[in-house]
Amino acid sequence: MRTPLIDRRTVLRGIGASIALPWMDAMAPRGTALGRRASAAGMAAGAAGAAPRRVAYVFIPNGVNVDAWNPASAADGPWQAVGALEPLAAHRDRITIHRGLAHANAAALGDGPGDHARSAACFLTGAHPRKTAGDDIRAGRSVDQEIADTLAKQGASTRLRSIELGAEPAMTSGNCDSGYSCAYSANISWKADHLPNGKETDPGAAFDRLFGRRGETPEQAAARARSRRSILDGAVEQAGRLAATVGRSDRARLEEYLDGVRELERRIDADRAVLADPGTRLPDFEGAPRSVAERIDLLGEVLALGFRTDSTRVATLMLANEGSNRPYPEIGVGQGHHDVSHHGGDRAKMEAFAAINRFHVERLAAFLRALERGTEEGRPLLDSTLVLFGGAITDGNRHNHEDLPVLVAGGRAHGVAGGRVVRSAPGTPLCNLHVSIARSMGVPMERFGDSTGTVELG
Repeated sequence: MRTPLIDRRTVLRGIGASIALPWMDAMAPRGTALGRRASAAGMAAGAAGAAPRRVAYVFIPNGVNVDAWNPASAADGPWQAVGALEPLAAHRDRITIHRGLAHANAAALGDGPGDHARSAACFLTGAHPRKTAGDDIRAGRSVDQEIADTLAKQGASTRLRSIELGAEPAMTSGNCDSGYSCAYSANISWKADHLPNGKETDPGAAFDRLFGRRGETPEQAAARARSRRSILDGAVEQAGRLAATVGRSDRARLEEYLDGVRELERRIDADRAVLADPGTRLPDFEGAPRSVAERIDLLGEVLALGFRTDSTRVATLMLANEGSNRPYPEIGVGQGHHDVSHHGGDRAKMEAFAAINRFHVERLAAFLRALERGTEEGRPLLDSTLVLFGGAITDGNRHNHEDLPVLVAGGRAHGVAGGRVVRSAPGTPLCNLHVSIARSMGVPMERFGDSTGTVELG
């Protein structure tokens, strides 16, 4: 008997939520009319076959300890996962290190101090921000928004055109860096040159946006969790009917996916319960996230789920705001991040700074693992996802903006081989890489920011 086709936009209805399905073989078998239509639509949105392509921009602030960051490598050859990059050893062949890229518009250009604000504002815009702490901010439109708009025009019918996430709050006013508005330091995604996109810092709020679950207070979410109710309640019967119509591999895939959604929901509800009542010690909330690492990793898992269900194809994630002075006691760093970045050659501060750099790389590794766990057309989601990781300050002690700490992970479906270093001529605009990524997403971008061409992705 022929397996009936399932529309890619099929959803299950849960408690106040619509739960998108992951890719299943029954959605568009190759050779069928639906498969050909899905393939055509996917290619229009920059996809390989029926699998759409995605991009995530992950930002790190305050530069790096360059001695611990720079990998041992041959020119335009392989790189070694050493120093701060050691946590990426398992993904080495999926990662390209880029050297020589710069952001000239993050420099002072006559505006004096303010490298932190300028670097975040410039990271995805390539623009030199107006120096102001008032409401007359001006930066540039960011590349993630250019890509998201083009994909929407090409017919990508995702629930969210893009999603913006971060570990520290978005700010739109105040003086955060030598006369520069906090809006510059706290945002990398800009909808317009005067309008930064706000970002979600609560994994639960991001989860709700993906599944359409809105209106729950932390207390209500905690009460629902105590009663062991789930957004999947009410959807299980639908899932059972659906499972009866598909093949064995799709049934297993559906079961694994729903189990994963429920486990992520449980962890998010636990996090909310602890936020609502720090004294919570109920069995339902064992393992509730209590550290920066756990909360960032939750954000990454929510994002991976959003990609897996094709709820969005474009995302940004700030691991901290630029200029952040957060301490990291969970890794033994009691001093603030910004303080130790200005180490002045002090060995103890340099070691603490390198430890924070490694901590952020560990968060990237966790996100890559989440992308690997999801599959689409028999391939890891990481293959169809490009992840640009880095920042627009190089040496945190010097505040320079050339030879930036930047790498690209994933993207085999984009033609990225990985496992090597790509060295561009010193001073090559980072915007050249932005153009290359946009084109790999199916966006016909000629120029962006101060770009002068393109850069090999890897």
